[in-house]
Amino acid sequence: MSFIGWMYDLAREQSPSEERLDEIFTRSREVGYHAVALYLEHRFAYPSAPWAAGPACLTPEVARRLIARHKARGLRIIPFLNTLGHMEGFIRAEGGQWLRESDTTWGSEQTCATRPECREFAWGLVSDALSVFDDEWVHLGGDEARQLGECPACAARLAEIGKAGLFGQYYGEMCRRVLAAGRRPGLWSDMVLLFPEALDHLPRETLLFDWQYDHRPRDTTRRLRAAGFDVICCPAVHTYDSVWCHLDLTRTNIDEHAEDAAAEGALGVLVTTWENHHFTSYAASIPLVYAAGRRLSRREDWIRALLATAGPAYTYAAEILGNGIPSVSDFLRPGRWRRLRDALVLRLNPFRLWVVWRDEATGRVGDRILALCGEVDAALPSGHPLRFPSELHRVGVLWVRAVEDAYRAYVDRDLEACSEQLAVAARILARLRPGLQAAAEWGGSHVDLERLNAGLAFVETVRTRVRTLPPGAYRPAFQTLVNDRYLRTDQAGWMTTLQR
Repeated sequence: MSFIGWMYDLAREQSPSEERLDEIFTRSREVGYHAVALYLEHRFAYPSAPWAAGPACLTPEVARRLIARHKARGLRIIPFLNTLGHMEGFIRAEGGQWLRESDTTWGSEQTCATRPECREFAWGLVSDALSVFDDEWVHLGGDEARQLGECPACAARLAEIGKAGLFGQYYGEMCRRVLAAGRRPGLWSDMVLLFPEALDHLPRETLLFDWQYDHRPRDTTRRLRAAGFDVICCPAVHTYDSVWCHLDLTRTNIDEHAEDAAAEGALGVLVTTWENHHFTSYAASIPLVYAAGRRLSRREDWIRALLATAGPAYTYAAEILGNGIPSVSDFLRPGRWRRLRDALVLRLNPFRLWVVWRDEATGRVGDRILALCGEVDAALPSGHPLRFPSELHRVGVLWVRAVEDAYRAYVDRDLEACSEQLAVAARILARLRPGLQAAAEWGGSHVDLERLNAGLAFVETVRTRVRTLPPGAYRPAFQTLVNDRYLRTDQAGWMTTLQR
């Protein structure tokens, strides 16, 4: 296999120091990786877009020093940008609103594929990367461009050339500009697999990165190779869709991509990692990345590779967190997305977790999860990064149980006891603060601490609602009372569903 790399998702609120990056790059080379891809989006201080450089983002100066240092050690540092979809970090910054393709309720936002000023803005980002990163490859992104054709300028072209034409013409031009600059462009493959006619617009030197996180890439890689393109197969470490990581799913996904890369003549494998925020972190999962490097480069057994990179305590705890706990809960099993973190964290209303998980968490499943968390903690020293995902599972169960007790008091019309029990629930939730602080100091998300604060503030809001209910027989349903859109005396509660 001529290429073995992994991708570090800096774009999702990461802020590693130069020293941390130096450590990560050194370890990556030691375990057999040829390259580390830095997925940047808006977390790079682009000279052409100074208004988008957020706190603690990667700077050109730091990047240049690291590139020089690790190139001498045989490690490639490859820039991964996005230049069409996933531009929300620019669009939602003051000064970038004009880039928006259209209004959307989706979390991601796309820029316009037609307006010349948008194309030149994107090329400015690419030019900035070319001036800092000296690797042959530069990845232009291109995934999940779900808003193609929505703005008036694009809609006018859509009837004539379709979405394949919009995408293909946009990236065909950009890829040719990269080639003219003496580099080789890369794109994610999902959009050209969805709209195969787009391939006709791309120069055949374009690298296609085939990511298939739920199944093996054999068929898709074969199609892309048959069309005349070099392909890199891209599995994932399954942290983005779990509470911590779906361990067996990760190992299978990586193994299948490696097998199919070899069978279909792909250049190699890029292990992707995504979204290590929203109460999860690289500090807890990066040993899995290192183990994957040993697995891919040396064909080591997975257990032996993880033992070599993280030791027996981590290996034991990882099996419980990554396989044991998901196996006892339908709510947490693979394929159910990251439902605990979505409900507890993302909506800034932790009561949502009580609504969707109360049946399991208050019963035998919750008991079993608590017991497994105890096994994890018994195996790990104080301060170990894997203690936080254990605590997150535990807090999730205990939070739901405490809110359930508050609900029972509310049903019994004991509003004082309800309020006090909600205070107990808030103290349980606050137990996550030390782990979030440690993750931030490691180089992870600083926003997660603000998310915790917002969740705790909402608990106090609900306590105030309980204490100030209007007198009389009428009370809103507890599920309505804890809804984000609850308004006092709005009995119909048109905008407050039960959140099922």
